[in-house]
Amino acid sequence: MLFQPTRSIAKPVFAYLFPVSVLLISPLSFAQPPQACDCLWQGSFSQITDKADLIISGKIIARKGNSADINLDHTHFDRGINFTEFKQQIRIWGDDGKQCRPNIGDFPVGTRWVMALKKITENKLGGFNPNTPNVSYGRINDYYLSKCGAYWLTLNEGYVTGNLVKGRRWQWDNKKMNPVILELIDAYIKDIIPEQALIEAAKPLTETKKLMQETKNFIHGQ
Repeated sequence: MLFQPTRSIAKPVFAYLFPVSVLLISPLSFAQPPQACDCLWQGSFSQITDKADLIISGKIIARKGNSADINLDHTHFDRGINFTEFKQQIRIWGDDGKQCRPNIGDFPVGTRWVMALKKITENKLGGFNPNTPNVSYGRINDYYLSKCGAYWLTLNEGYVTGNLVKGRRWQWDNKKMNPVILELIDAYIKDIIPEQALIEAAKPLTETKKLMQETKNFIHGQ
């Protein structure tokens, strides 16, 4: 992957050292980590793909407790921990009240996402209780979604939005971002195009670009 090997964790650590008065003056510039989540911000989606075990796009088909089942439309990357993922449907786990993970309720049934997942490879002490199987850390060979970076993007009609590149810390949405076609995300994950290509594609549309896009859509619709 074409990432920034010299990227330092000093910057996120430095953010925590700002005095409270500065944060009060500019609250939007220094968003804070979610409560009960002790981790450093790992970056926008383009920065965290090398940390994932599995990157997929797919549709949420069921939810129960702090887990969700997702039907895979496409596997963009598979690190192959334990075995290569071959199932059409996988289970992902969100926050159980103890983890730095998103609330699984933020992913409604029927919605589509691009997710960079981490595999559960060992039992955590007290992590999975057969008596409460719907609320737990998760089962071995399932996956979990981290909240320590932008590990997910919204997918709608083949276009992706979210904190894709150079987004704010502790924010998972970017309403100013121009939707980016999924094939471009796939090409970046596969190291075919550089991050700069994503940056250019995600730049907000100017009025000229909007007019060109609307004209193109009109022509294709004829």
